[in-house]
Amino acid sequence: MSTPFSIIIPSHNQAPELRRHLPVILEQDYDEFEVIVVDVASVDETKEVLEDLELRYPTLRHTQTPASARDISLERLALTLGFRAAHYEWVIITHANCEPESSQWLQSFGKVTEKQKDILIGAAKWDEKRRSWFDYKVGFFRMWNTLANINHIRSGNAAVRCDGCNVAIRRSLFLNSDGFGDHLNLLTGAEELLVNRLSTPENTISLRTPNAIVVEDCMKAKRLWKKQRMYYMETRKYQRHTFSYRTKQNLRLILPWVTTIGLGAIWPLLHYFFPEDDLIITIIVGLVTLLVLFFTFVGLNRMNRAAHILGYQRSYYLTGLLFSFELPLWNLSAWLGHLLSPKAEFCKKFV
Repeated sequence: MSTPFSIIIPSHNQAPELRRHLPVILEQDYDEFEVIVVDVASVDETKEVLEDLELRYPTLRHTQTPASARDISLERLALTLGFRAAHYEWVIITHANCEPESSQWLQSFGKVTEKQKDILIGAAKWDEKRRSWFDYKVGFFRMWNTLANINHIRSGNAAVRCDGCNVAIRRSLFLNSDGFGDHLNLLTGAEELLVNRLSTPENTISLRTPNAIVVEDCMKAKRLWKKQRMYYMETRKYQRHTFSYRTKQNLRLILPWVTTIGLGAIWPLLHYFFPEDDLIITIIVGLVTLLVLFFTFVGLNRMNRAAHILGYQRSYYLTGLLFSFELPLWNLSAWLGHLLSPKAEFCKKFV
């Protein structure tokens, strides 16, 4: 007998997205599941779209958050209402602007529930149909972080973060814990911090199959991408068990720059010790450079192969090399933006 699922989808003024993506979820090839859309104070046609879809799909129902909520961000309130309204033990969280890439999405989650875990983390990617330079950039950034998180969990660690649009959590685990803990008023990062707080090395598993991946609509603008990264800088202040994860991440971030600076330092050092042997120096520097490039592209190839197993279609080689140098600059830009922004921007403004 297959494990039944409750799927929670918070939505705020996303009627077109619900109309486009909900049928893909509702038509999953799976025996028993329900979809609960939590309308977060929408003023567009969300209610009409949901009522129309409910006539066609008996597994769909919706509820609504009160706009006057004072003591919790609406995102966290929506998820709390979804968990309480769910009929089944296993709850999957996704977003209104996402859809599974496969009709076997729920089956991929259902197979893993047999392993007696409490948290199942799936992968997500931006829609890869659009092919602008910006889309390649944000696609690489998301893929890099996804693979880092998967490798961290596979190494026997608790999850530090997750893609909030593709994660399953036991309902009993959520209800028996302290909900969202001490960060009720943060505007974003609800799913990430929930997983971070509840995850242990024993109760969490990452799904590494193309059928388990979720596709999110393309990022609409560069300013939104920077804003997303800035908000993560606030989110990570509340993360637990991060030392090992951040240490490995930071080493990977600075490696391209350290390697380049090291290569630049070899030439003058060799000239200092061997002032008359220009040919030997050139050969040594050339061989070292080729060796570094070889191992760099071997690493990029391994990253691309892992990403393709998950369901990513794009490959990053020369672009991956370039983006590897840009990654620390992107993070620095987000950190500075967060540092210079008023702290009230990242929290619900109570009255």
